Amino acid sequence: MSELAFRPAAHADIGRTVELMGLGFPGAYKFSRAFLQWQYYGNPAGEPLGCNIEDGERLVGHLMGIPQRVGLHGQPAVVTLIMNVATHPDYRGRGLFLELVRRVAAMSAERGHAGVVGVANQQTIRAYETKLGFQNVAGLDAHVELLPQQIDMARALAAADFAHRWEDATLAWRLKNPANPLRIAAETRDSLIIEGASTTPLIRARGAIPRAGLSLRGSGLAAGPGVVLGLTPRGTARRRLAVTVPDQLRPSPLRMIWLNHKAPGDRLDPDRILFSFLDFDAF
Repeated sequence: MSELAFRPAAHADIGRTVELMGLGFPGAYKFSRAFLQWQYYGNPAGEPLGCNIEDGERLVGHLMGIPQRVGLHGQPAVVTLIMNVATHPDYRGRGLFLELVRRVAAMSAERGHAGVVGVANQQTIRAYETKLGFQNVAGLDAHVELLPQQIDMARALAAADFAHRWEDATLAWRLKNPANPLRIAAETRDSLIIEGASTTPLIRARGAIPRAGLSLRGSGLAAGPGVVLGLTPRGTARRRLAVTVPDQLRPSPLRMIWLNHKAPGDRLDPDRILFSFLDFDAF
């Protein structure tokens, strides 16, 4: 890999990144300049950190991380959410994926973040776990429902080893995804129900987040078919008119991964996670 140059990802690289993502994910039409500008540089939680690999003027590898404010074992923390890893088809099989993750994880630690969180698929989970030292926390649950599941958010937050700590600014930013605008479809006593488009026509992507501390509000009723992807602490959620999506019917079953910089032996309890599609780039 001596002929390749590893450099921090920069705003000026957006155009080349769009081209690379198109080569790496030819069926994913969301990767536009507007989308990456929003995802990387609009995030009110802080500046992104990422790594590019160049072969001369050619961008051949990319991985980005963005800050996310969370509750970690009950304490406030900032972690790095990694996303959008891509390698040019001509350069695959050379270990570039592993090197991208190592370098972005090192950048995350240097910035003082508590750790790195992400979501892996069947093709990458083994590498994250066995070669990069990440915890394979849990497979994300997936179900289709007609009515939103009821989550006791007070109990869920009290139990959670890991939970996104939403603020008005971060929620407003998340709702403005230019590739998939979201809306607050409804609210309950302690939750906001968020909806957007899913990959299946006529089925909404649906997630619930804690309402505490937020002034943004919803109106109306969330009903009709919705797909829910994520994790809730054991015993805190009750599904209504729902059916589980089996792994064999999912395009690629997803798994939450975690790496703690400050306590390398730390393990998240898979039964104590509050995590939804809003916490990563699912749709």
